[in-house]
Amino acid sequence: MFGQSCIEKWLKGQGGKCPQCNAKAKRQDIRVLYAKSLKAVDTTERDQALKELEREREVRKRIEMEAAQNRLQCQSKATTSGAFSESQVSMSQQNRSQLAGQFMLDKTIKIWEAGNCRVMSYSGSLATLVVSQPSSSPLFPGFGVKKISAMDFKTAQYLTIHSKPIRDVCFHPFTDDGVLLSCGLDKTIKMTSIISNAVNGRVLEFDIRNTGTHVQQLNTEGNRSVVSLQYVPKDQQGAFRPGGLLVGQQDRVSFYEKKQDEQFRLHMLPLEGILTSLCFEPTTRHILASFRPTAKHPTIRHQMCELVSRSFSTDPTVIDNICSCNIIHTFHSSRSHTMLSKTKIFPHPADENRLLACAGEESSNAVHVWDTSTGQLKQQLHTGGIVVDLCSINVNQQTYLAALTSKL
Repeated sequence: MFGQSCIEKWLKGQGGKCPQCNAKAKRQDIRVLYAKSLKAVDTTERDQALKELEREREVRKRIEMEAAQNRLQCQSKATTSGAFSESQVSMSQQNRSQLAGQFMLDKTIKIWEAGNCRVMSYSGSLATLVVSQPSSSPLFPGFGVKKISAMDFKTAQYLTIHSKPIRDVCFHPFTDDGVLLSCGLDKTIKMTSIISNAVNGRVLEFDIRNTGTHVQQLNTEGNRSVVSLQYVPKDQQGAFRPGGLLVGQQDRVSFYEKKQDEQFRLHMLPLEGILTSLCFEPTTRHILASFRPTAKHPTIRHQMCELVSRSFSTDPTVIDNICSCNIIHTFHSSRSHTMLSKTKIFPHPADENRLLACAGEESSNAVHVWDTSTGQLKQQLHTGGIVVDLCSINVNQQTYLAALTSKL
């Protein structure tokens, strides 16, 4: 309910949208209401109370984060002091293997006997690994995540989030606040606090002045099947400076450079094949792109590339970049590829200037680990099942590699 003259002005200036719900509206839709008296309500106290409530929520969130980190530190000290005398030999073996870039099997964790586990992500501040799985209770159907503590690698709570299978999960790469972003085949994206187990609901980006449609769609070219999205932050000191979004589709890999006017400029990367996975390593700004076998390339290929850019402008004050990539190594695997599995590239445990590339190998139910400085296959880690996701974890100066199969 608004004043009639205000509604008429609004409809003229906002392209025929309802000021309350943004539905299409015209002057004929105005309904005149008659009242004996109207009273203006002073909402100052309510607005102030809402502001104070929001401040209290922020304070509580900060306290919960501090408490979780304190518990983590206490557990770390207790674990270290209680087990030090018994594990000196084991730790020395682990340290030697870490320096050599070798992984030793530490533990196998059963997640869900019926299988269908798919993706995982790790929160360093909470020392918690989350793994997607179906609900174990017929009374509460759906799909959610199981928590695993990185202090003792024991499973903890299960939390239902989506009504259909979860396709990907991720914690914020820079602000580790315990909020998990997830997307599912129920066509929703949700944010969930792993600390309070509260699902915050769908997150969609719109211009609130016109919510009839989304602001823009980037991947309008080629196959609409998006395999991976990777955010690339700007780095003014790096060899590759631009920031933007890497979009991996089945038939192409694109880099959408973020311009100063909030627009994106499309650069097609010279990579060929049917893409199955795309990983970006932020420190060295390298990417690892994995491709299915084809008639031209009969084996699975994992290509490690460096992002490059050069300016075509002769004016040093004008930035006119052409972004591309150079293939540094191509790692070949088997001919078998039935699962859309993820591959990972991350720093060597003993040398952050070197990288390790890891990928599941279906024919042998193993994880292959390559040293990208030499291009050599360093290890084959047998998992007993087809690996669908990989995650690197750092806890108490130890580097772990988590490999997820359907059940373990």
